[in-house]
Amino acid sequence: MTAGSNASFVPILTVMADYGNAPFLWRVDAPGRGGVGTNICDGVCWRESLPMPEGLWRKFADWAIEFDRTTFCSDDLDANGWDWTAFHARGLELVRWLKEEVGDTCRVVYEKPCEDPEYQVDERREVLADGTLVPLPSRRSNR
Repeated sequence: MTAGSNASFVPILTVMADYGNAPFLWRVDAPGRGGVGTNICDGVCWRESLPMPEGLWRKFADWAIEFDRTTFCSDDLDANGWDWTAFHARGLELVRWLKEEVGDTCRVVYEKPCEDPEYQVDERREVLADGTLVPLPSRRSNR
């Protein structure tokens, strides 16, 4: 790969709540890298190197910790009883704020966690600079 072929690549930040210290932000730094990338941000602590101010991190952390405290993999909680609409609405609001912070330096994608019974509906969406959401193809195999 030549140096010029990498010049147009824009890093991708994916917001997706997950378990274990409430991770919520993942980064792909190189073209051709699969998945959501490396986890760079969770609900445990804010660092100056993060692509957001501490106040926005706190909002993300609260959102991700709420998800992390659930145990959809347990028999004790019904994923259908969780308010997925409110959860995603909040996540999308946060994604738009993140896009305002990073501007054109990164693409920003919102991906539903697989615990959502409707995760395949609008599973992945990129937020543009004007706040518009653009659907993206699934990166998961059909289950």
